[in-house]
Order: sequence, then C-alpha cells, then structure tokens
Amino acid sequence: MPQRLKQEVRERLIAAAAAVFAEQGFEKAKLADVAERAGTSPSNIYKYFADKEALFHEVVTPSLAGKLLRLLRARVRELRSIGNWLTADARGSEPARALLSFWIEQRFAVLILLRGADGTRFAHVRGLMVREMTRLASRYMIDTQGEAALSPLMCFMLERTFTRTIDTIADTLGAHEDAPSIQVAIDLFWRYQLAGLQSLMAPANL
Repeated sequence: MPQRLKQEVRERLIAAAAAVFAEQGFEKAKLADVAERAGTSPSNIYKYFADKEALFHEVVTPSLAGKLLRLLRARVRELRSIGNWLTADARGSEPARALLSFWIEQRFAVLILLRGADGTRFAHVRGLMVREMTRLASRYMIDTQGEAALSPLMCFMLERTFTRTIDTIADTLGAHEDAPSIQVAIDLFWRYQLAGLQSLMAPANL
C-alpha cells in the first residue's frame, strides 16, 4: 500500500529548513539539523524531498529573488525624484515601505539570499544587489553632476557603501524576529545611511 505523505509534515520541514538555511547558510546546513528542528527523523525528509537542494528550492524560488531585486531597484531609483533624501524612509516612501514589508514577510528567504546562498543557483544575488545599487547610484551622479563626479575613488566608495548596506540588512534580519523591532532598526539605519548618501552623492545645490 503506497505511503500517504502528510501536507502538515511537508510544510513543517520547509519551515524548519528556512530557519536552518538562514542561520547556517546552504553549504553548512545539515538535513539532520532540519529534521531536529521539524521534530522528525532525517530519513523522513527523503520521503518528501530528493535532497538538500530540492528542499532549498522550496524555500527560495526564482520569483522571490526576482521580486527582491525589483523592489530594490525601485527603492534606489526613487532617490532621483526626491529632493531631501532624509524623507525617503518607510514613513515617507512607498518603495521603502514595500521593500521593508518584503524583508519582514520573507525574512528567512531574504537572509539566505543576502548571506547564505553560496553553493546554490542564487549565490550571485548578493553581488548582483551590490552591483545594481552601485550602477544606479553611479548613473544618478553622472546625470546630475557629470562624468567627472564618478572618479575611481568614488566608485570604490559606492561599492563598499552598498556592500556594507547588504551586511547591515542581513545582520538586522538575523538579530530580530519580530516586525516592530526590524522596523525600528531599519528606520535607524536608513536615517544614518540616507544622510550619508545625500552628502556623498547629491549635487551641492540640493
């Protein structure tokens, strides 16, 4: 008689895997840890998923990664139309609110994409996010100040700034589980970051 698989067990395994992958990263995560978190045996996982990679792809999907990048681009592009960047936090910016809501709703998956996807098809996403933010910021500087504003040193500073941005977002999502704490922490970070970016990038007459 064929074995009947339970949807509740499958969902519990996916939830446990999301937490373990977010904490340890794909490469270091063990199915034994997932099974322990889910309250079942490692052998039971193979009744539902072929291997660790198959389980990972239930947690992180191409559509989810694509949405993260689209929201991020909208957030950075918005700065072109805002005079005072200090108003571009979640209270004053719809793209900022949408991005923050996505980070909160998909906390584990975002954490994985930001620092735990090595060894998977999504390993490039972190670097792509840094490059996209740097590219859009560079385009803004060229459009508002001319090619001369984008010196090699400025390019270096933008790349390092946005790399640290990714690290700070990941650290925040990793350190806080509840939405209010994440919102407050990100608000504090944006207050600091936006002031610095405006000082660094914006034309002197803004």
